[in-house]
Amino acid sequence: MNKTLRRVALAGLLLAPFAARPAHAQVTPTPEGTTITNTASATWTDANGNTYSPATASVSVLVGFKAGPDVQSPTSVSSSSPSTGNELPFTIVNTGNGVDSMSVSTTAAAGVTITGYKIGSTTYASLAALNEALAATAISAAGNVTVTIVYTVASGQGGQTIPVSMTATSRRTPTAAGATDTSSTNVLPAIAASVVVTPDGGTVDRLPSGTGPTTYTETFTVQNNGNRDDTFSLAASAGSILSIVSVNGKAGTSSSVAIAAGGSATVDVIYTVSNNAAAGATESLVLTATSTNDATKSDPGNRVVRVVRAAISMTKEAFQDNQTTAIGGPLSTDRVLPGQYIQYKVTVTNTGGAAAILTGTGFGITDALPSQVTYVSTSTDASGWTITESGGTVSAALSGTLAAGASRFFWIRVQVK
Repeated sequence: MNKTLRRVALAGLLLAPFAARPAHAQVTPTPEGTTITNTASATWTDANGNTYSPATASVSVLVGFKAGPDVQSPTSVSSSSPSTGNELPFTIVNTGNGVDSMSVSTTAAAGVTITGYKIGSTTYASLAALNEALAATAISAAGNVTVTIVYTVASGQGGQTIPVSMTATSRRTPTAAGATDTSSTNVLPAIAASVVVTPDGGTVDRLPSGTGPTTYTETFTVQNNGNRDDTFSLAASAGSILSIVSVNGKAGTSSSVAIAAGGSATVDVIYTVSNNAAAGATESLVLTATSTNDATKSDPGNRVVRVVRAAISMTKEAFQDNQTTAIGGPLSTDRVLPGQYIQYKVTVTNTGGAAAILTGTGFGITDALPSQVTYVSTSTDASGWTITESGGTVSAALSGTLAAGASRFFWIRVQVK
């Protein structure tokens, strides 16, 4: 390659360092070892027109070696991200004027890792092993050798431009002008968007939100399974029972979240439950995430919300003063006598699906005793009860809550007048 062409090629690389350079237009050099003979001759006559044999003189020069590596590669390649075992062929053409061999060096930008090399079907695990093989590979003038780079592409590289380059240097005259050439190829992984939202199903029990109103939070996980950082638009939806308050901290039913490739984010959906919802009613709370890299890629996650309510049933039984011998109802032949003590057993059971509160203003148990008896005392099944009596009315409150399905009771001791 002459100096002018070389300078043009290098200038092109500086202006566009990541663009693969096409093959150079070459002038075929005079082969090494060629003898170039230059002969001059002189003819003359004398004054009488006589001719004579020409006089000649010659000089010869021997053509030496001039290196001329020319590295050629594809303009670009599209490899998946992530992927392994990708191959990128570089052809090294000997545009010099004699037999030569080459040494090479390679570079790859972040996102691509070179894992090996090939000449033909033979694989070399390292650059050193490749160069050892190239040292024994003679390339005639105008001949070539193809060196293939084997590489992997990391995850998260979709839409990136990743240059991979190879430099070839003449082994015969490595420091001479034109003895080195470089070509680069861009690896361009296509964007592949993917998103998964969880949970997908499952049921949670919620009370109606009340006058507060009480809000509830459902936490979803949005996973970016694509190969590039992405921003996902979020949309929450429900039916008539649930009212969405905010999504990912933003009031309303929509928001967005940015997630790195391969990463995930938790998204809170805050909502209320209608006070008119019947116990046992169900409704799905859905969060859908959609990729902005590829709007056709979206995924919904959902959780079923089941409405629960407390429901209290109460029984009252009469026993003799021993608290074990029952006294019959109105149709019984059992009789009580004036002055006799009766023990009333009051039992409350939570037959609903949510804990009940039996304390506080407007809550608890009241028992207005009949006028025919006089209040004496109370006793309880266990701690937690607060019981008072005033004017013949017994009031009872239970600290904490009465769990769904649980029962508690207390005794009221009275004396028949």
